[in-house]
Amino acid sequence: MSLDYIVQRDSGKYHFRITVPKAKRAKFGKGEFWESLGTKDRKEAIVKAAALLDHYMKLFKADEISDSTSLTIPLIQQTSERLDIQYHTPEAIEAASVQDYVAMMSRGIEALEKIKNPDIAEVAAIGSAVEPPALNMLELFDRFVELSGDKFLGLDKRARDKKVNRYNAAATDFVAIMGEIDVVNMTSKEAFDFATKLTHRVADEEIELETAQKKLQHVGMFIRKVFQSDYPSKPNPFENAKIESNGAVETGKRRPFSEAEIVALNKKLQSSDANDELKAILAISECTGASMKEICLLTDSDFHLDEPFPFITIGPNKHRKFVKTGKSRHRDLPLIGKALEAAKRYAKTGFPRYARPGGSEALSAAANKLIEPVASGATTYCFRHRKARVAEISS
Repeated sequence: MSLDYIVQRDSGKYHFRITVPKAKRAKFGKGEFWESLGTKDRKEAIVKAAALLDHYMKLFKADEISDSTSLTIPLIQQTSERLDIQYHTPEAIEAASVQDYVAMMSRGIEALEKIKNPDIAEVAAIGSAVEPPALNMLELFDRFVELSGDKFLGLDKRARDKKVNRYNAAATDFVAIMGEIDVVNMTSKEAFDFATKLTHRVADEEIELETAQKKLQHVGMFIRKVFQSDYPSKPNPFENAKIESNGAVETGKRRPFSEAEIVALNKKLQSSDANDELKAILAISECTGASMKEICLLTDSDFHLDEPFPFITIGPNKHRKFVKTGKSRHRDLPLIGKALEAAKRYAKTGFPRYARPGGSEALSAAANKLIEPVASGATTYCFRHRKARVAEISS
């Protein structure tokens, strides 16, 4: 830190001095700030001055905000952080006692003494009583993405974009169904109305049940994340909104392969000109229930064929940091029969043809073309559901 910010007065005590940038002098109403550091010790003065320098540099750094700027909770919170004050919701202000209210406002008053001409964001931050601005679902979704970096950790750009687009489809459908309503002040009745309208679309066979449930789940997730961050005093209107199937509608549930379909598919695979990696992956999936992506990203370290009971490990490796929902999907899967034979062919190399961004999608697309003629409406996911059904029967 430059020692130009530290001045020793005649009393022997050090003071902090900083010049206000010319472009900011009208805003602050002065050309420089002076503050006593309360010490005659030079080293102590340097330490105290560093904190003040950081505070004033943040204060000066803010871009000019015009009166036409749209107020958002993130903007107000960022401004509060820059001013080193705490933003309080209108509900918190209303509920505060006189003593608490004075304590809540004191830091804002101190900031106001330095800022002679505060902009609208500073007024909102210092006043701590601005009603949350209206947000439609697409605007709230953008804020959700900002807050949800943890949901995209370990994903390459393609996978990240795919996930964001899937979430965005739910936000877009919400606007198409409900219009650009203010979701910040949304009621539970409106949330239930959205669930009801999705249910009607399922009944009219416009969308599948599982799709409707996912859309409702995603929208509730957006609101929960943003409310927890920006509107902590507001309840999530989607807390109890659900679409129950109660066994009446199963159109969205992926079905398992029947045993006859498995026989027909294996016969078709034998006579097809599909590459051997695809055939090996399908053999492992049929016998283990692992998904295409889980198998495509296996590495040599995930094959354990010299054990008394050979198995593969589905978990973190050089291709992925975690598997879908995380630890609940990290597991060891035993290999027998044709799955073991397939694993022996690729234990040292993995599946290089498909161990790439989008590789599992390419594999599934090719496999589904082979599946459709012998198992109409089925996909590679039906391997997993077949194993789940077998496990259910066995238990």
